Amino acid sequence: MRIKQWMAVVSLAAAISPMTAMAVTESAEKSPRIVGGQVASIDDAPWQVYISLNNAFFGGACGGTIISDKYVVTAAHCVDVFSASDVVVYAGSSNWQQGFQILVEQIIQHEDYDSNTFEADIAMLKLSSPLPNTSKPLPLLSPDIQIDLDAEFETAEINNLFLSGWGATDTSGTEFSSSLKGVLMTGISDEQCSWTKDRSGNIIQQVADAIVCTNHTAAVGVCDGDSGGPLVWQDPQHASDSDLGFRLVGITSFGYVNCANVNYEDGFTQLTQYYDWINDNIDGGYNSPTVSFSSNPFASNSGFAPSSSIASSGGGGGGAISLYALLLLSFTLGLSIYSRRRFLS
Repeated sequence: MRIKQWMAVVSLAAAISPMTAMAVTESAEKSPRIVGGQVASIDDAPWQVYISLNNAFFGGACGGTIISDKYVVTAAHCVDVFSASDVVVYAGSSNWQQGFQILVEQIIQHEDYDSNTFEADIAMLKLSSPLPNTSKPLPLLSPDIQIDLDAEFETAEINNLFLSGWGATDTSGTEFSSSLKGVLMTGISDEQCSWTKDRSGNIIQQVADAIVCTNHTAAVGVCDGDSGGPLVWQDPQHASDSDLGFRLVGITSFGYVNCANVNYEDGFTQLTQYYDWINDNIDGGYNSPTVSFSSNPFASNSGFAPSSSIASSGGGGGGAISLYALLLLSFTLGLSIYSRRRFLS
């Protein structure tokens, strides 16, 4: 079984090798989207940002989530080879190219991040200037409410999580759109998620505590470029509040090498596992924002619940970078992004 972190690295220095540089140049216009999702307005996900990453050797794009006036949370693997000056955040528009550009003052990558196990796949970006009015922070799920979310997973409630992004829109990674997309997914319990178990089928509790798993009967989910993006839950106890009970519960981290494969779950960093880390690394500590949302993607008429009749397009899993480039990256950086056995097995 192979898993892949959905970082869409799309450019390398031409001096690396002619074949690699040519192959990556061909994919340089590919930008982050969701497989099987519907076009979303920025009102549907005002917390969503696009993260552009470029230095002399590497380039790429990821998603991120606004959690306060000055901080964005994303995946650690997105920023692993970049400094703050390499990063630009685009906010406030469903078309990322029309978004407000914000430079990054500081990257705060979790000190325990492990590129081999995906442990602690979380990082924060401290922004150097204010966000536009069309952007709003998303409250974090507090650790004491995680039990309520887990209870929903145990009862197999469908379409209870919302994800969004600009990642590849088909399972082979060949179709793209400039518009933000979103889709409702179903949370999978620790007992049912294949990534939380060892080869004997026993749950690895450390892993189960650190990730959230989602899936659907349709071929929908995250793909290349969706890394770092938000996984959102609506807390039914607060659905009538001004924030509609929306809570950030996960950060897009990894999935099966073929995008949106109904036989394998998508994996997200579980936010509550790193809640204290976020609190400790934000200036003044984390304070849940008072915010009002006008659009509800969880509503029955929102259009974000996918049809189970959507068919997989098959193919080789969203290739926004050539195999040659991936092998080179693995060799030079000690990364194993492309091909692995399943999580910690």
